[in-house]
Amino acid sequence: MMVMQNLREKDLVDVCDWLGLERDPNDHKQFKSDGVRLCVNGTKWFDHNAQKGGGGAIDLVIHVKNCTFKQAVAFLGDTHATTTTQTPIKPRTPTKPPEPDNSGIFAITAYLTNERGLNHDFVQWCINRGLIYADSRRNCVFKYGETGAELRGIGEKQWRAVYGTIERGFILPAANAVGVAVVESAIDALSYRQLHRTVITVSLAGNSNHKVIEQAVMIAHSKRLPVISAFDNDKGGNIAHELLSDCAISNGVALISDRPETKDWNTELNSLKKAAYEDSI
Repeated sequence: MMVMQNLREKDLVDVCDWLGLERDPNDHKQFKSDGVRLCVNGTKWFDHNAQKGGGGAIDLVIHVKNCTFKQAVAFLGDTHATTTTQTPIKPRTPTKPPEPDNSGIFAITAYLTNERGLNHDFVQWCINRGLIYADSRRNCVFKYGETGAELRGIGEKQWRAVYGTIERGFILPAANAVGVAVVESAIDALSYRQLHRTVITVSLAGNSNHKVIEQAVMIAHSKRLPVISAFDNDKGGNIAHELLSDCAISNGVALISDRPETKDWNTELNSLKKAAYEDSI
């Protein structure tokens, strides 16, 4: 029983390395491989692609390797997994954000307004300021400072990826701001900002980028505003909320929780629009 408990309590960062997962160069608690995009926090883990989380090293190995309990225990008990001096996996050089290509502007505008339900004028405002652009493949690109970008495929197979180095958030300013909201994706940032016009909104492009969390808290601190935890209503959002809460407390910034009733803020935005339309009939 003690041996089994020791296996469950192995450091999840080490386990991700043993599994051959690629570390995020910005945050060593985030990992990815084909079909898997994980974040770990203590004994908890969450896979954004599968929208599934759990606790402990054994469950993590079962999930990533798609193996049995017995196979996971054997993997963790192997000599290579019990060695105390592991050679860290060197992160790959991050791919640079793609260059803008104005030929795809109309396509991404249609995607954001028709499929995501965002206000056309608001989307155009973001495009005019270089916060959103199209690349040569007509992907929708959200700019995270000068070194990073979040991409959304707008074709039949809609996908999401992060390119470059995320050192700053995707930030939507607000006049006469009453708070600084932190969300997980650029789509959620746009949706939340559309619903709350007096709130500065910051996206992490994930749920545990410590640099961007600290940046958002520092914005709130400098403006003497509360920071708002507006993460997705799931286990990954819970992890992000804990990280933001710790950072806010450490810096003496008030924290407000405003999580969506539905899965995320884009779903919330469109649910509210649908309800308003039905009420008007």
